[in-house]
Amino acid sequence: MGFSNFFIFLLLIAFSSYLMKPSCGNAEIRALMDIRASLDPENKYLSSWVSDGDPCSGKFDGVACNEHRKVVNISLQSKGLTGKVSPAVAELKCLSGLYLHYNSLTGEIPKEIANLTELTDLYLNVNNLSGIIPPEIGSMARLQVLQLCCNQFTGSIPKEMGFLKKLSVLTLQYNRLTGQIPESLGNLGGLRRLYLSFNRLSGPIPVRLANVPQLEVLDVQNNTLSGVVPSGELISLYS
Repeated sequence: MGFSNFFIFLLLIAFSSYLMKPSCGNAEIRALMDIRASLDPENKYLSSWVSDGDPCSGKFDGVACNEHRKVVNISLQSKGLTGKVSPAVAELKCLSGLYLHYNSLTGEIPKEIANLTELTDLYLNVNNLSGIIPPEIGSMARLQVLQLCCNQFTGSIPKEMGFLKKLSVLTLQYNRLTGQIPESLGNLGGLRRLYLSFNRLSGPIPVRLANVPQLEVLDVQNNTLSGVVPSGELISLYS
């Protein structure tokens, strides 16, 4: 074998080795390691997430990839996780589903989560999350289901949620939310189910909200709402 052929042979080997590396890329691996350390600080439940592994191999518990070998789904519900949601989740640019419900997570929702522009399903319900609901969530244009119930969120419902034009389900019940129900929620023409019960909301129910055409359930019981109940074909409308 001549020198030139040998050199080409070495290049082919190097290129093949490059192709065999996890195509999710170093950025996604780093992000997943940060997420693991934050969600599971004692490394009890996510030991399958290793820095030299391939998230798209099927060996990373709860991780799924698309045909381009990018992480698109993280399903870690009921895993006993006790940490926090890491801002590093924003580095998973193709993520469409994030399911962290039924754990014991604490801390706030990082505002960086709003950078997940492909996310359609966000399940953070039944944890011990606290702080405000970041208004930046209103920029997540593809979001269809937002589950935040059964936590300890405080503050008001961000009016920016009225920008979530594709939202069909919003659950905020069993928190410590205060203030009025934003008029902007009446802009959500595709909203089917809205759960606001067992909070500390006050003021009237927006008339525009009662006229949302697809709305099937509006549950506002156990708040301190006042004023006239607007007419509309709503199920479970209690104040």
